[in-house]
Amino acid sequence: MFARKAIGRGASAWTGTFYGNLWLGLIWLAVGIYRWDVIPPTEWWKAVAIGLLFFSGQCFTYMAFRHGDVSVATPVFGVKILMVAGLTSLLTGQSITTAVWIAAIVATLGIVLVQSGGGPTHHTEKKKILLTVLLALAAASCMSLFDVCLQRWGVPAGALRFLPAMFVSAALFSCVLLPWVDTPRRLTAVRAIQPMLFATILMPLQSMGMTIALSQFGDATRVNIVYSLRGLWAIAFAWLLARFFEGGEQFASRSVMICRAAGAVLLTIAVITSLLS
Repeated sequence: MFARKAIGRGASAWTGTFYGNLWLGLIWLAVGIYRWDVIPPTEWWKAVAIGLLFFSGQCFTYMAFRHGDVSVATPVFGVKILMVAGLTSLLTGQSITTAVWIAAIVATLGIVLVQSGGGPTHHTEKKKILLTVLLALAAASCMSLFDVCLQRWGVPAGALRFLPAMFVSAALFSCVLLPWVDTPRRLTAVRAIQPMLFATILMPLQSMGMTIALSQFGDATRVNIVYSLRGLWAIAFAWLLARFFEGGEQFASRSVMICRAAGAVLLTIAVITSLLS
């Protein structure tokens, strides 16, 4: 929501991606140097591949916030848990249970509700919502592959040995965004430096929490089940604090927000159903 506020004031969507990944790269580089114990060079290609997936997922995430509302994009990220379950099954050879298929159907209905809104909508607005959903799904796909690969390659190596190489790779990939990254002076000029600062602190913190859990303990499906519940929180905060965060939700009708909330509830039900499988 802080990222969306900064972008709405004129900040580049790439600014948050670059600075967030820069902080992560510097933090984990310091960890690697301090411990002097990272994965061997022969394993670096795995860290680079996962770093690229992480960077791509971050880019799609910020693009989704750039083109749409938080209450649309965030609940759609919830289907990531189903993607993770499917990819884990595909890569490990385990069959997908009936409960997961039911969860997939429920999640699909949730996405339809989130993007459809309530009542008639202008054609341009519908295209904007559809684009937001597609970008959010692209972000979820990249991050799902990221989670599964990190579980598969990070757990055997250990989080503190694997993550420095992975996050430094992601930071280096982010350097391609430099031509489009806002300077602190420009962020100050458009009154976006404070929300962007909060965004670039909170995004790395949540990334660190997720990656440490995945690379240290594995179990990507259950980790994502807990994480994807943020869809409901996003609806609640976006609705209640829309004016403060200057989001599009402050202009949305009650019927639209109720419809989005219903979609978020269905996505949450899909998450719970997959947990029971």
